[in-house]
Parts: sequence; C-alpha cells; structure tokens
Amino acid sequence: MKKRGQIWISVAMYTALGVILVTLILSVGMPFVNKLKARNTVLQTKNVMYDLDGVIRTVSNEGFGSKRPVFVDIGEGDFSIRDNRISWKMVTEEKLGIEPNVDKECENEGALIIKEGGLNICSEQLGQGYEINLYLDYKDEVDIRSTLKTLSGKYNLVIEHKVSVNGESYIEIRG
Repeated sequence: MKKRGQIWISVAMYTALGVILVTLILSVGMPFVNKLKARNTVLQTKNVMYDLDGVIRTVSNEGFGSKRPVFVDIGEGDFSIRDNRISWKMVTEEKLGIEPNVDKECENEGALIIKEGGLNICSEQLGQGYEINLYLDYKDEVDIRSTLKTLSGKYNLVIEHKVSVNGESYIEIRG
C-alpha cells in the first residue's frame, strides 16, 4: 500500500520537472528563433528589392515601350512607393548587425547608411526596438510613378517605360 503513494508522487515530480524543462527550453530558444525569423525577412526583402531595382534599370535602359513583369512577395513590414523612392520598413526587437542611428533619422543628411549597390540600408533605434529601413532612391536617375502607394502580400507588378504628353520619360509601376 505504501508503494502506491510513492509512484504517484514520482509521477507528479517527473511531470513537474518535464514542464519546467520545456518552459526553460522555450524561454531560451524563442528569442533565437525570433532573431532568425527577422533576419530571414530582411534577407528575403533585400532580394525582392534587388530584383525590382534590376527590372527598373533594365526597363529604363531599353527605352520607351519596354515592359517587364516582376513578382513581389512582402511578408512583413511596410512596403511603399513614393516620390521616386521605393522603401520597406520593419520594426523588430533585434539589431540584426545593422548599427542604428541614435540621433538621426535615416532620411536626414549625415545618417549612417549602408549602401549595397543601389540599395540603401539603415536602422533607427526606437526605445527597446529597432526600425530597419531598406530603400531604393531614384531621385536623380529615373522618374518613378505609381498608383500603388503601399504593398503588403504577393503582387504581380508590371514595370513599363512610358512618355508623358509633355514628352517626359518616366517609369510606371502598376499592379
């Protein structure tokens, strides 16, 4: 009769120990998983931006009437097309190896910006987190026009080199 009580006490202790171990593993592992997820999102978005930049430059160089499709998949963050700038922003708790601007915004002169080809990368510190910014700036190169302002999700875009009534050359991005 005494051994039966000992078995139930052992079962309760092993169950409690198992719950404690699972909790510890998750509490240690989740920040690492979140960091990998944020890093993967940034890398995927960089590839989308490189593809988009390549298509825009190709269409621009080919001349009037040139048209190319491009697939864009935005998983997280805010993707926008405004004022000859294509930009993407995401807020994360991870620094991701991009040194943040402490007292300056990415758009301000003197901000720390990493340049990878035509892609500009910068980070701003927001309290406990960071805002990662990736953008392509065409202000001195090509006139970009789009009816699309913000994108989220999967899109098939068409990039076309057009001429306005005034004879001005521009690149149109439409969905």
